[in-house]
Amino acid sequence: MNSIGPNALIAAIVLPFFYAAVYLDYAISRAQGRSDYELNDTVTSLGVSIMMSAFGIVTIVLRIAIYTLVYTQVALGDWSMANPWTWVIGLLLYDFTYYWQHRMGHEWNLLWSSHVVHHSSDRFNLATALRVPSASMHLWTWVFALPLAFVGIPPAVYAVASLLNLLYQFWIHTERIGSLGWFDRWFGSPSNHRVHHGVNDRYLDKNYGGILMIWDRWFGTFEDERSDDPVRYGTRAPVSSWNPLWINFDTFCALCKDAWHAHSWRDKLSIWWRAPGWRPADVAAIDPKPSFDLRQHRHFQTSTPAALGYYALLQTALLPAQLVHLIAIAGWLPFWPELAYAAYLGSATVTLGLLLGSNPRWRRVGLLLELSRLMLSVAIALGGTWFGQLLMPGWAVWGIMMLAVASGVAVVLLAARLGFDGDQADVRHSSVAPAEPR
Repeated sequence: MNSIGPNALIAAIVLPFFYAAVYLDYAISRAQGRSDYELNDTVTSLGVSIMMSAFGIVTIVLRIAIYTLVYTQVALGDWSMANPWTWVIGLLLYDFTYYWQHRMGHEWNLLWSSHVVHHSSDRFNLATALRVPSASMHLWTWVFALPLAFVGIPPAVYAVASLLNLLYQFWIHTERIGSLGWFDRWFGSPSNHRVHHGVNDRYLDKNYGGILMIWDRWFGTFEDERSDDPVRYGTRAPVSSWNPLWINFDTFCALCKDAWHAHSWRDKLSIWWRAPGWRPADVAAIDPKPSFDLRQHRHFQTSTPAALGYYALLQTALLPAQLVHLIAIAGWLPFWPELAYAAYLGSATVTLGLLLGSNPRWRRVGLLLELSRLMLSVAIALGGTWFGQLLMPGWAVWGIMMLAVASGVAVVLLAARLGFDGDQADVRHSSVAPAEPR
């Protein structure tokens, strides 16, 4: 496989710091008694991030190749990468296209069905920043950037600009930083982005800008954060799950169900381009859903035993290093081993999500999948090469085996101690603070 370019190098360098920052901020928040983090929600956000990034490495070559093809065939000009203004203008133009792909992600059901993943957390923290949907990142957001290819922005500039735009937005997902005065008026900031994640009527579908807020001001979608209207985070149609895979598909499946039951072909087709929340009249009549009431907005929680939650948190902490490793070697890794490596990481996040759920039957499924994952890790290590490609030294083989065996023993002991019995799920919605999704 060909090199995936400078954006992968930047990601491999920056991502470890992002994941470390999440764990550090989580620990500090818990020590301070703050409520901006919740264990299950944090594990899920990190799981969504790892799944997205792992499969993104597999598809990024295709996305860059399509952009490059358009660029080489129809570019109206030839912008020199040696000129600093090419990079400045490229970043500015990409930020403009980002505004529109972000806005359309909120205004069209089809696009919202993937972008909703990022809004599915009812907390607002650095882990939420990493809860990026697999579908929108890989299937459609890049389409909005194709006009850059037409005007002649080189593929490498596009790749770096798109990554820098994404990385910039990491720090603005926090409640620790208040208003920044003049900065809030022109740039993406924590205050502006808190508004964007709000389900309050005042804040809904506002502040789409990535780096700059001038687009929102020009097109009438800017809103200031107000102290008399505290932001309630999430969405108005909660997923209520810790499973990263289901979080990626829940809204899309709901749209498919409504489209299937609609009698009119016009409704079956137009539902995908309607605004989120719109439903065919005949479907809404036979399957009504309550109107959103901000007063009933609550945090989604489940009765996950603390020991099991911390097991999932620790196991999740092991995945970013493997993700960075995949990014680092993806330039020369053949397609099928790369896909297998990505699937291995993605399945780990799903398994841990099932363990966090409150339904005992799904926890048992999660237990079996987790044990299978750990045995697979041992088998791969015994083969002496990681996914058949990277020769491992003896200490690495023994380290992986010992860690997998210790993890297996731990999860079995947890299962025996906790007893995954019964058939009823125990789902709770905290009455302490807001949080229910759009």
